Amino acid sequence: MIELFDKAECPYCYRVRLCLGHLAVPYERYDHRDPAAEARWRPLTFANTVPVLVEGDVVLTDSSTILEYLQETRGGLLPDAPHERARVRELVRYADVVIGRAIREVIFEKRDKPRAEWDRERIDAGTEAYLDALPYLDAALGDETYFGGTFSMADAALTARMALGLAYGVDVPERSVPRLARYFDARRADGFFESASPPRVRGVSAPARPE
Repeated sequence: MIELFDKAECPYCYRVRLCLGHLAVPYERYDHRDPAAEARWRPLTFANTVPVLVEGDVVLTDSSTILEYLQETRGGLLPDAPHERARVRELVRYADVVIGRAIREVIFEKRDKPRAEWDRERIDAGTEAYLDALPYLDAALGDETYFGGTFSMADAALTARMALGLAYGVDVPERSVPRLARYFDARRADGFFESASPPRVRGVSAPARPE
């Protein structure tokens, strides 16, 4: 049985849960803040961070390595062709370096702060950078259902970022990126999405899209 020590809203932990859900792999999840769990996971990671995945004698402490391990042991997270695999990995990088860096400005400013204390300039700048990064994804997706042909680690990484963005008030706009908006709606309808998502994401109503 896989044991996963994680943080609910951490996008790196979130993508791991989405992939486990997609693969229908059973696992036991432990909140990183629980004292008993912390006493177990913290000695396992040199980076002092979660996620930490334990399966038997296997201990993994980086989300990218965890996803590659799941691919190697279960399959189903990367396409068959080498060039398509490379493209998926590039999109995971885009989720972190471009999408993640933009939307975290909004999330970090709003999280655990009363509205009156929000830095509006930081929120606006993060929102603008995030929205500016979406047309690239809309074009990359084209008319496909998934970024990797079928659900892949890129879909998990991007869905996690977009879902957290929506939870903090920034939607994927149908007007400017229609294909990506429909894609995001479809990922939110995946059967494993709700159970893999943090409470704040589960509490957000689906956006209204024009018919």
